[in-house]
Amino acid sequence: MASAAGLSPISELPEPLYAAIERFIAGSSEPALTEDGEGLFALDEGAWAIDNHNGRITLQVWDDRRNLTRRVIGIESESRGRLALRVERFGQRAGTLTLIDLSRPSTTQYHRQSARMELRETFRRFLRRWYAEFHIAELSTGAVLTESLSPNFPRAFLKSGSEGWAAMAAPADAMLADQVLSFGLIWLDYLRRREKKCAVRGLILFLPAGHERTTCLRLRFMNPDIAACRVWAYATPGVETPVDLADYGNLDSSVESCRGTSTVPSQMPERGHRELRLEAQVRAGLRKIDPMLYTEPVYGQVPAFAATAHGLIDLVAADSTGRLSVIELKASEDIHLPLQALDYWMRVRWHLQRGDFASAGYFPGISLSQEPPRLLLVAPALMFHPSNEVILRYLSSGVPVERVGVGLEWQKSLFVLFRAPAPCL
Repeated sequence: MASAAGLSPISELPEPLYAAIERFIAGSSEPALTEDGEGLFALDEGAWAIDNHNGRITLQVWDDRRNLTRRVIGIESESRGRLALRVERFGQRAGTLTLIDLSRPSTTQYHRQSARMELRETFRRFLRRWYAEFHIAELSTGAVLTESLSPNFPRAFLKSGSEGWAAMAAPADAMLADQVLSFGLIWLDYLRRREKKCAVRGLILFLPAGHERTTCLRLRFMNPDIAACRVWAYATPGVETPVDLADYGNLDSSVESCRGTSTVPSQMPERGHRELRLEAQVRAGLRKIDPMLYTEPVYGQVPAFAATAHGLIDLVAADSTGRLSVIELKASEDIHLPLQALDYWMRVRWHLQRGDFASAGYFPGISLSQEPPRLLLVAPALMFHPSNEVILRYLSSGVPVERVGVGLEWQKSLFVLFRAPAPCL
């Protein structure tokens, strides 16, 4: 059999190579095949064939949607649970097929890669069906670290003449689906900076049905004059439905009767201990954050909603005019800080409009203003993620947001280094 150290010509060792492939598949509990990192083919019985004809070994695999045939010309490498084959494509172009045993823990990455490739191709077909007037100028799942773009979300650039759209798809995972708007806005902003000769009108989001609610609620507080947004929900491949944001007005939120001002989020993770220390410092020095704020009462987690376990501390205080301020605390970098803070802000605003705080006993003796609450994002000055500013540009002017950067020695002494209102495009 060919050595794992290098490539052996098929003309020299046809039978051992043929036997090596059969042996690997027979010895695998869950054999599969991938070509250059693309989607997986499951090598189920009746879904593959190998032929050795006059020294030419041909491997063919298929499923209900795809068919792949390659001439195998050697072994690139072999390890436990993995056999990399050198193959020849049409036009005598070389490539690599990798046989893997998905039952082994070491092959987890192939599951992820396969799922990403499947979503990318589903996304491609969706764009061709519904945006046929546009050319898919770019479609990728590759990470771009300089722009904080994640490989979990296929992204596309659609172009027709001097007009374009940014587009992004979210996998069928609740947590990842809720992250897509952050990355989508980063992608949109990047394209607008890169494509100087093209008017990139807005963002198209392709979301799993049943996991679109959080994104749609957030989109209601984006500025439509800056970027148009279109949302589609997919159930199964080929079944997509446009989403009307007007259908997402009610919030999954409640206000319980006031029981005091102390708070510790019920599901705060270990990394949240720094946030708890930051909360204590902010409560003790609230006037340093904003001299207009009353130091008492200050409440934490007033509206209760499903997304409270997001690693943020949420405080609500009132100022001397009766206007509420939502104070979001984060002790470390987080791309999603602006939109997670928006989740809480929109619920405070919603309950304020309905008079829920007064009726539940909050802010006794204070006549609450109906002005939209202010949103203060408080973090150590160097711990705002660079993409936070990008995302904040797209918020509606009806969300009065301000970043407050505190000194890095905040655990010893709290002082404000800078205040920055939401940037404008």
